[in-house]
Amino acid sequence: MAALQSYAADWDAQGTPVWFTTWLPLLERFRARVGDLLNAPSGSTAIAPSVSVALTTLATGLPLPPGRDKVLIGELDFPTIGHQWLSRPGFQVEFVPSEDGMTIPPEAFAERIDSRTALVATTHLFYTTGYLQDVRAIAAAAHASGALCLIDGYQTCGCVPLDVAEMDCDAFVGGCLKWVSGGPGNAFLYVRPELIPRVRPQGTGWFATRDPFSFTLQELVWADDARRLETGTWAVGCHYAGLAGLEMVLDVGVANIQERLRDLTDRILERCDEAGVKTFTPRERSKRCGIVTLECDRPEEVESRLLAAGVIVDSRPGRVRLSPHWCVTEDELERGMDLVLDQVQAAARTRS
Repeated sequence: MAALQSYAADWDAQGTPVWFTTWLPLLERFRARVGDLLNAPSGSTAIAPSVSVALTTLATGLPLPPGRDKVLIGELDFPTIGHQWLSRPGFQVEFVPSEDGMTIPPEAFAERIDSRTALVATTHLFYTTGYLQDVRAIAAAAHASGALCLIDGYQTCGCVPLDVAEMDCDAFVGGCLKWVSGGPGNAFLYVRPELIPRVRPQGTGWFATRDPFSFTLQELVWADDARRLETGTWAVGCHYAGLAGLEMVLDVGVANIQERLRDLTDRILERCDEAGVKTFTPRERSKRCGIVTLECDRPEEVESRLLAAGVIVDSRPGRVRLSPHWCVTEDELERGMDLVLDQVQAAARTRS
């Protein structure tokens, strides 16, 4: 809230010159703090208004290996990942199945990668189950067959310590809306530094050029760094909030947040077991973070009743998803779980 108030005050006090005195330096700091979050080198991160836009930019700009037309995606991945490639008739999309509806082992990706595979694109953590994938193993399998690897870390930014070099991914997308608590309009992307000179997005804008304020019309000179993946004028007000969220999370410490969320989800799983409510989240602590999904009849109705009682959950087909923020206290969690379990069990009794 303070960051958004600063945005309004800066704009009101300075007018147009605010671009050069405050906004452009703030955007540069935003990119740098994204780099800190991802442990990415300077110049390898860029800003996007949403992960969907970031994925579109990468789909048209990544230097995919020539002569290959297959994209491999996990069956439990977020829809936008599939949509990006299903909308491109030059590619065949293959979805890696989940045997248990909750996880996909890296071996399932590896056995489907072949000489036609141009890209493996998948999420770091499945939004429906909270399963944390071994993305390093997936990237290794892709590279062993000459394919690139793209990781969507929207669900892990701010709650799982990230290191894009350790992941060995070629591209990474994320955002501040979820665990970073920075609100919408704050997505970002990373590209492996040695690939950046070969990135040529087919959709672009004047802020992707080396010198936007030269106002050159008849020549396109890309920025030398990952800024070439950006497009038009930024929604600066969003980035005030996004930067505030990033700096808060980095100050608290992502590793600390991860342990806190695993403690909270341990307790949620324990309460569900005690109540006999089925869950769809891995029990092994190291293979999950932040999300627990429960089997639920009429989840939309349950979500609505819980909201009226002051408990915020997400409904999904046949399930309710719980994502406790790291600021939630033990007492708040217990009160929330009392209400959640009452509503889930009431919905089950009505069915029977």
